[in-house]
Amino acid sequence: MVLKAGIGTLLIVLFSVGILLAANMMFAFRDIDERIGPRDQCQPRPAPGEVAPRSPDLFFMIGAVASTLMLLLSVYLVYTYLKDYMELKSAFTLGVLSAVVAFMLFALTANPMLHSFFGVYGRFGVMQIIPYVFATVSLAILAWVSSK
Repeated sequence: MVLKAGIGTLLIVLFSVGILLAANMMFAFRDIDERIGPRDQCQPRPAPGEVAPRSPDLFFMIGAVASTLMLLLSVYLVYTYLKDYMELKSAFTLGVLSAVVAFMLFALTANPMLHSFFGVYGRFGVMQIIPYVFATVSLAILAWVSSK
């Protein structure tokens, strides 16, 4: 049972990442010129005597660490609830498992390293909207399961 749950968890994670990568292929070349060139050429330089804006590197790293920790905890919870569902066959466990998968996708898409990789760092893009969609879906699933 534990091996089946582990394999199922791995398949869920790989399938989720595959869907995100396939969705990104739709937007693969929309900002290729910004991805190729260095970033500091796009950033305006402060005038002499003006203070430069604070670098977002600290916030970038804190967000990346928090999102990665949330992703790891979500993968663990997917494994746990999948194992429980395989034993119990409960609709409640399946609902919680679905919500945890949506939270896992939220953690994956909210990671600033993913935004930087896909080229939407520092501006509004589709990768900044998707995490909120997954969080809303997971809360809707939890509300539906709780109302039963």
